[in-house]
Amino acid sequence: MKAVVLAAGLGKRLATITTQTPKVLVRVGEKALVEHNLDKLRKLGINQIALVVGYKGEMVKEVLGNTVTYYKQKEQLGTAHAFLCAKDYIDEPFFLALNGDMFFTDSLKDFIRIKPPAIAVYHVEDSSRYGRLKIKSGKLISVREKVAEKTPGFINAGVYLFPQEIFEWIERTPLSPRKEYEITDTIQMMIKEGWYFTSYELKGFWRDIAYVSDIEEARRVVSRAQIK
Repeated sequence: MKAVVLAAGLGKRLATITTQTPKVLVRVGEKALVEHNLDKLRKLGINQIALVVGYKGEMVKEVLGNTVTYYKQKEQLGTAHAFLCAKDYIDEPFFLALNGDMFFTDSLKDFIRIKPPAIAVYHVEDSSRYGRLKIKSGKLISVREKVAEKTPGFINAGVYLFPQEIFEWIERTPLSPRKEYEITDTIQMMIKEGWYFTSYELKGFWRDIAYVSDIEEARRVVSRAQIK
């Protein structure tokens, strides 16, 4: 199985840090965020990895060297567009896809055994920061927009098992109100056309690294667990 990891984000809400370095290179313990995620893939036996870079991509290449295959997202046009940049890399029926700017402790060993397509989800007490997911009997029913109410629920954890056909759907995905091509919009389109996305709940620690407080939490987890 091959993997595509997104590492092109600007990290606007981490401006005090990311003016000097891409968000995926923020250090958590002894390694950068993206290195933790690449290590996780390799422990699964996944060594063919495409990394989609953008903002300060040369710095990412300096850190990782030739351990991955690079694709460049020249414009920040959203997650769906970023995955599309690596279309030529995927020559198998399915692939693992994930955001490189998050930190989580689940191994994904059981996740990759699921029949694709599948999406990893995470339960939070306050889902207002994210788009909420509607799930029924393990099946993803819909992806909802962000809501102002601080209600508990399942959110998209940014880890997917995608069919190769995802690229055809991405090419049909319209611009979102944020003027980006969102992978959640692509998934919603596929669901409406009858695709069955299995949901898989992550049980360990998970954070989308968007604020300094997220980095601090991840560092505490690494320190307690002695993750290198």
